[in-house]
Amino acid sequence: MMRQVFLGSFVLSAALTANAAPTNTGSSCLPVVDLGYELHQALSYNSTNQLYTFQNIRYAQPPVGDLRFRAPAQPKTNRTAIQTGSELRFCPQGVPVWQGDAFEPIGEYSNPANPFSLQAWETSIQDGQPLPVDWNKGASEDCLFLDVHVTKKTLQKAGEKACGDEGSPVLVWIHGGGFVLGSKTGTPTPGYDPVGLFQHAAANSDDGLVFVALNYRLGAVGFMSGPDVEKDGNLNAGLLDQKFALQWIQDNIHLFGGSKEKVTVMGESAGGGSVLFHLTAENGKGVGLFSRAIAQSPATIPTMQVAADSYSQFLSYLNVSSLEEARAADSQAVIAANAAQIGAAPTTTYIFGPVVDGKYITGSPTKMIKEGQFDKSVKVLAGHNMFEGAFFFDPNITTDAEFKTWTNRSFAGLTSKDVDTLVTSLYPPHFDGSLGYVDQDTRQMKLWSEAVIDCNYYWIGHAVQKTGYAYEFGVSPGFHIQDLQYTFNDPSTPAPWPKAQDALQEAIITFVQGGVPEFSNHKAFPHLGSHSTIVNITAQGPVQATSKVNATRCDFWANIYQ
Repeated sequence: MMRQVFLGSFVLSAALTANAAPTNTGSSCLPVVDLGYELHQALSYNSTNQLYTFQNIRYAQPPVGDLRFRAPAQPKTNRTAIQTGSELRFCPQGVPVWQGDAFEPIGEYSNPANPFSLQAWETSIQDGQPLPVDWNKGASEDCLFLDVHVTKKTLQKAGEKACGDEGSPVLVWIHGGGFVLGSKTGTPTPGYDPVGLFQHAAANSDDGLVFVALNYRLGAVGFMSGPDVEKDGNLNAGLLDQKFALQWIQDNIHLFGGSKEKVTVMGESAGGGSVLFHLTAENGKGVGLFSRAIAQSPATIPTMQVAADSYSQFLSYLNVSSLEEARAADSQAVIAANAAQIGAAPTTTYIFGPVVDGKYITGSPTKMIKEGQFDKSVKVLAGHNMFEGAFFFDPNITTDAEFKTWTNRSFAGLTSKDVDTLVTSLYPPHFDGSLGYVDQDTRQMKLWSEAVIDCNYYWIGHAVQKTGYAYEFGVSPGFHIQDLQYTFNDPSTPAPWPKAQDALQEAIITFVQGGVPEFSNHKAFPHLGSHSTIVNITAQGPVQATSKVNATRCDFWANIYQ
């Protein structure tokens, strides 16, 4: 992100085979799946939704020691004990201070009880305080695990494929977080509960659903770049982790009742960007491991470069002088160095991210999609939020000269000519609102959102305009990541606008199950077509609208990669 195919068989516990009533208590009632290399038992059963959770299934070896900064490797066989996955598993994190300061304001203004104004928002970001969270408490480099959620009915049908059952559709979740933070469950913050998606799946079809969420390496351990890594390691290890997990799904999901022919990959932000990377992988051939894709707020850096000193900077934080020494370093020291380096990232940057490796990633996905270099057999549903750039600005930028400096440092690899074009022609200092901004703060927001997210959404939408679908999350204020609460429905923090949540979840599930997003009245999404027709998901439900993403600016961003 190859791997061999594991031959395994489905094993039901005696209690389940005898139609016992499993609960969350008592492991003897919970089914066991034989993966060949290990036996894995469901950790819990939700009797209300008849939903099993198989947690922390290992899909690769621990990427430590000599495997650090390398592509993932096949898990070793361990059949001495049945695995339950009860331990905490998430990858080492790094949270830039500037982003940490934004989480509290995002939560405040995502609540409709708190009236939103641009002035209040800008002030709240400037005065923001980080959440009282230890982002690496419980983190481990041994984090290449995935979760499988599956209904009792689907699981019981796993052994019936020979009788004509093709298996249930599979929805794979790739989390976001700037390629430096996050996890398959959202840990250590409230996360991605798929119960609402399963409820809509059951209401829409008898086909069922299998939901898979995966971890992948982040920050320095997942996206270290530079000549040394290129020579004695693998660039884009985090993306290779994702690819490895997708191959695991192809090899093993039938054991849970899922169909490898009906896999939908869904991701948000960096996860949505990852979807585009896999669509355009290997010179545009695509990874070939899924048939449908949902790209939510797909985020990629258009220059496909990271800061030139990111590698030497990491070695300095780790207090070593070579890649070999970094591989030999203590894991806790690596976790601490990664967190410290990313924590100090300049505002609106994350330091690490995917780069062109000449093998799996051969170019900017934005440009490749524009030029038709992607797997066209994959059906696509693309989405973005109406105010993606909301917290992507530096409140200390007050002059045109400072804006120019900010633009240059926000996107490694820009030429002086590129910067001049951006600040004088495409995003000039005209603050009457006609260009989409009214001050230096919103000028940054607009440039960043279009460069990193909106234009990816624009180009993938237009590339599949006759066969694909697009929507805008239009619930005010429409911040980046605000839609996650509506995509999922963590019971502890229900979405404030139920009609918007139902509409988004219905669209996702009907697309996963049938390839066409629909709503409860069976009205299907329109294709984007030549008129840029989209669906706007508002607080009161879905309405047909027209995309207003700036085509001229998006043409520039699609061609910025040299």
